[in-house]
Amino acid sequence: STSLPSVNRLANPPSNTKLSPGRLRTAGYLPLLLALAAGLLTNLAFEPVGFFPVAFFTLALLFWLWDSVSPGRAALLGFAFGVGFYGLGIHWIYISVHEFGAALPILAGIAVVLLACIMSALVALSGYLQAKFRTSDTWHYLAMIPALWVLTEWVRGWLFTGFPWLYIGYSQTGSWLSGWAPVLGVLGVSFAVCTIAGALTLVLVRKPPILPAVVIAAVSFAGFIGDRIDWASERHSPIKVAIIQGDVSVLEKWDQENAVKLLNYFVTESRTLADNDLVLWPEIALPYRDTRLEKLRLWELLEEFPADFLIGTLEEQAEGDITNYYNSAYGITDDGVQKYRKSRLVPFGEYTPLRSLLGWLSEYVILPASDMTEYGTPQAPLRLAGHPAGVSICYEDAFPEDILNMLPYASYLINLSEDAWFGDKLAPHQRLQMSQMRAIETARPVVRAANKGISVSIDHQGRVIDQLSQNEGMILRTSIVPTSGTTPFVRFGFTPILFLCAALIALSIAASRKIRAS
Repeated sequence: STSLPSVNRLANPPSNTKLSPGRLRTAGYLPLLLALAAGLLTNLAFEPVGFFPVAFFTLALLFWLWDSVSPGRAALLGFAFGVGFYGLGIHWIYISVHEFGAALPILAGIAVVLLACIMSALVALSGYLQAKFRTSDTWHYLAMIPALWVLTEWVRGWLFTGFPWLYIGYSQTGSWLSGWAPVLGVLGVSFAVCTIAGALTLVLVRKPPILPAVVIAAVSFAGFIGDRIDWASERHSPIKVAIIQGDVSVLEKWDQENAVKLLNYFVTESRTLADNDLVLWPEIALPYRDTRLEKLRLWELLEEFPADFLIGTLEEQAEGDITNYYNSAYGITDDGVQKYRKSRLVPFGEYTPLRSLLGWLSEYVILPASDMTEYGTPQAPLRLAGHPAGVSICYEDAFPEDILNMLPYASYLINLSEDAWFGDKLAPHQRLQMSQMRAIETARPVVRAANKGISVSIDHQGRVIDQLSQNEGMILRTSIVPTSGTTPFVRFGFTPILFLCAALIALSIAASRKIRAS
């Protein structure tokens, strides 16, 4: 017969009992706190701090915490990491919803928490699946976990209209690993980061350091070579670009009392910049609809200037009994007026998804220009300053697949934005890294015009040429060199990296089942 341990034995365990690493990861709240701290610290790898090596070590800590725990426990650890990472990384949404949307603090806080939890749930899913289909340590950390991480990032890019923020690959715009981007895109860079973190985890689980060192060297060397290749096959003559930062808050811009003052400011500054090839105004630069600007003969006035113009404006379009409003960019050249309409709108900022269920939110959040129409028809680049330009508005440049629709025809990229929604927090710096990554992926220079900054010019290798930070002056004069050529990423998009990750996961599941069967 069996008997329960004595009370004395439970109260006084043998002195030689040790807390193994496996027991540490399953005991109490300490592992959860470590995962949460690792997530918080991962933000240091991104701008404005930009200490990119942090991502290798914080991910390695998470992967180590996942070692030898149950699927449920791994999911909980992944969720804790995500709460720390995304909770801090997207906290600027509170500013957008509360300070500029006039929402109650509790409602703005709930919005941040819910979005962070949705993003964290995908990290939890990665943790659950890697524990569910466990294989050998080498394959597990160098293949299975990196593949799962990348696939869940990809899912986040389209799930619920998509929120591709804080892909781990963005942390490497200033490192040698950015050389993976022209081949496999930002998700390929994420895979490289996770592979290096997996190699470090192998050291933490006391595997011989030779293989991890070889893997880290190989991944780094491949990125280094990719970073040194000039993927642009042809360069053109430089074009002079001037960017006008409105340098007004969102509330000031939409105050009709400031409308005439803003119009005079932009026109006056444009006169002084007419010796440039291209002048950019930011997203919806004026609180006027395009019909009003036409009556004011603004297009005709700008056509008289030698420079070409790209102006963000609110477009009003009557279609039968319905009036649609588009977030548009008007290109003003000697050949007339061209137009680009925003095709990917910001949920709850420019439109309300599931209006029949969520329309009541409009009573608590008041955002100007929040009833926009999505323009779904494919659009060609605009011809500005003598070259085809791939135009995007606001956070459209956070979606690499959308930018690829303009390529390889576009010889440079333009983004008009309104970053004043985010305050002087992390988001404008995160947006800058996304623009740098688009330049590296496509081998195209990028110019961004933002109302309060960060306005910037970036060369085709992702290096910042000139920059106006937030609240740092109002005019940026710069030049860019349009390029031609096609990177592998422009040609194939995310297909290769997604196929690789799917294959690695399928092989991992098959190997796991074989191990269990034996």
